[in-house]
Amino acid sequence: METDKRLYFLIRDTLEAFAKIYNRLEVSGLENIPDEGGAVICPSHSNYSDPFFVAVAVKKRVLHFLAWHGIEEMPLLGALFKRLGVMHPIRESYGEALDKEQARVVLGELEALLRSGEMCVVFPEGAIKHWIGSGRMRPFKHGAVRLAAQAGAPIIPAGLAGTRWVVPNIINLRDFNGPDKSLTLPLILPAKVRVKFGEPFYPDPAAASDKIVLERETERLRLKVIDLVESLKNKK
Repeated sequence: METDKRLYFLIRDTLEAFAKIYNRLEVSGLENIPDEGGAVICPSHSNYSDPFFVAVAVKKRVLHFLAWHGIEEMPLLGALFKRLGVMHPIRESYGEALDKEQARVVLGELEALLRSGEMCVVFPEGAIKHWIGSGRMRPFKHGAVRLAAQAGAPIIPAGLAGTRWVVPNIINLRDFNGPDKSLTLPLILPAKVRVKFGEPFYPDPAAASDKIVLERETERLRLKVIDLVESLKNKK
């Protein structure tokens, strides 16, 4: 998949100008984003807008996203994302792959990108948080840590605050043990957004093949992301 870097940065710069004015975007921890080399950014996930704010927060690097398959089916936006070449969708529901073989192929693509020095973004929670619900951090899926361990790449934990209120994700019945059906309004609200990147760390290489190590390292990542989110919530 060819990446249209010129279009990517044109859109990124436009969104940055909008986010700074409309959402009063604040970004911290940029010193933890390397100028070169592969890394997996692992942010908290509260809203459909999260990938856009992460992309806007990182100024000089193209980011490749592990994405929900529905993004390719969106009118207009789907075609645009395909042209950008940075969305790598898997067929999934609430972070669970619906086609295991297709998921392995896509994760293999991301691993190759990491080994070639590109940066990838994986949301370990696998699903957003809705307005009707607790908003607590979900358990993390293992894919991000396994991917980093296999590629020998560092993980950069990231926390986002305020994004839950940007796009009105009212409810998904799946959160209440019902079908995977959502009520979402096509609005962008002027909620204040903060993004913070933590210090990179290398997961134990054994996480690539040892389930116990993988679970331990995934929990390690989760605690780091929780700390970042809490630090943003406590910021005045």
